[in-house]
Amino acid sequence: MNLQTSYLGVAFNNPFILASAPPTANGDMIRRAFEAGWGGAVIKTICHDPVHNLSNRFATLRSGGEIFGFENLELLSEKGPDEWYRDIAAVKADFPHCPIIGSIMGSADSPEEWLSLARGCQDAGADLLELNFSCPHGCPERGRGAAIGQNPEYGTRIVKWLTASTDITIPIIPKLTAAVADIRFIAEELATAGAHGFCAINTVPSFFGFDLQTLRPKPDLGGMTSYGGYSGPGIKPIALRAVAELCQSPGLPVMASGGIASGFDAAEFMLLGAPVVQVGTGAMLRGFTLVKEMQQQLQEFMGWHDFSEPADVIGLCKDRISSFEQLANNLKVRPVVNPDRCCNCGLCLTACRDGGYQAITPGLDSPVFVTDNCSGCSLCSQVCPVGALQMRPC
Repeated sequence: MNLQTSYLGVAFNNPFILASAPPTANGDMIRRAFEAGWGGAVIKTICHDPVHNLSNRFATLRSGGEIFGFENLELLSEKGPDEWYRDIAAVKADFPHCPIIGSIMGSADSPEEWLSLARGCQDAGADLLELNFSCPHGCPERGRGAAIGQNPEYGTRIVKWLTASTDITIPIIPKLTAAVADIRFIAEELATAGAHGFCAINTVPSFFGFDLQTLRPKPDLGGMTSYGGYSGPGIKPIALRAVAELCQSPGLPVMASGGIASGFDAAEFMLLGAPVVQVGTGAMLRGFTLVKEMQQQLQEFMGWHDFSEPADVIGLCKDRISSFEQLANNLKVRPVVNPDRCCNCGLCLTACRDGGYQAITPGLDSPVFVTDNCSGCSLCSQVCPVGALQMRPC
């Protein structure tokens, strides 16, 4: 099944791109990723002054041993711009059909920082250019990263510097933060300034709490910590909302990022209108071979609906999201129990009694519903562990 797609005129063998993160820390890692089957890669964000990353800078949230939340205090690339330009050129020579996306960051008051980094990535062979307007830690304190993405005046100024330069011809793509009141407003301002597309989202500002046995924070850096970036499956709903809003307005092409850990996750973002998706935490936790599984899952989803290529999927469901006021207020549904599946565990009864409308009573083999009390909220079906309850129109 064909998984080829394109973004702003750049062709990708498949929609799966490595995000700007530790898996793209150098050219050798990107080379191995392309050998494993990734469709593209965004380099670790470069700036004029390479950073020094802290030790013990990660933390996790788990449920039943499985990681659903990941926090990092990771900064930008530890490699200088000239090293990266050499890496981009070398990898492009070996993999000419695998797009490389530059990622750059500078100060809000220095056009030369942005222009020199953009020219360097373009001259080295980068196919697209991502502007890091969204790093939530380490950089905002210095007026960079999310401090730019949260201020449309700063962001539009930088986009105009780049798009007004006649020698910079590759597409300009700001990477946006969800930590704003209205991501559409920010994007609309940047679109007016000349941005060609967007990437959304970056990690979400967070604090992962304490180890209650030791009273030390997470992550623990000598008994202290700081606010970091939250990623992993737990932020997917936040990313889905951001991508949905951007696809509706201003409507420029979006690279989706945030919580994507499977091909099925990718399909949801593609249905909203994103032709490609970025993966960071998933690759960190499961390795580069994850991309093969993701491709198979996306193909499985496409097979369910007889889709032959990603173009059949992209944007198919973007109009299914509306304002709250436009939702149907005359829809009536009620739970229907499948007695063959019901294990009579009582979870639905407890949830409805203490969090719903007291519409369920115990039955001999399955719950009994008092329809006069039921508002159709669906809480019972959400807590059912075996899928025995389905909400049906009444």
